[in-house]
Amino acid sequence: MSTTPTNYSVHSIIAAYGLGLAPHGYYFVKMMANARGEASNILPRENLANLKGTLKSQVWTQLAKARGAHLNAMENLPLFAVAMLAGNVAKLPTSELNTLSLEYLGARLLYMATYMGARSEAISYVRTGLWAWSVSIPIMALVKAGKVFNQVE
Repeated sequence: MSTTPTNYSVHSIIAAYGLGLAPHGYYFVKMMANARGEASNILPRENLANLKGTLKSQVWTQLAKARGAHLNAMENLPLFAVAMLAGNVAKLPTSELNTLSLEYLGARLLYMATYMGARSEAISYVRTGLWAWSVSIPIMALVKAGKVFNQVE
């Protein structure tokens, strides 16, 4: 019986993508429920701007936060995906890759919750710290993979 742990790092790329879709789902449902037929699928990225004057300010702000959280997740996904793939190519220990991927997903979950729930300037700075933490994880994985690649003759 093998004692090698199962490598979930590549699967975590899919999880990170799914996590990033959650605020988009919230955004879409809440927007459609409040748009009163004024939203369009023809130019869906323009809906938020077009609805600014017609939605209650609090609803529009929640939609903007959800959209921002979604876009930020999609912007950070390539860095994480490349880091997990580089870590696998470099044959970093499975337990380390699993820890890095789980830590990233946890940091991103906290980041998104803080992004969407922030109601004060102070919490927005906590969100920025969570963002920095989440970005540092794939960077650290890339540095570790790079060190392995530099050892290869």
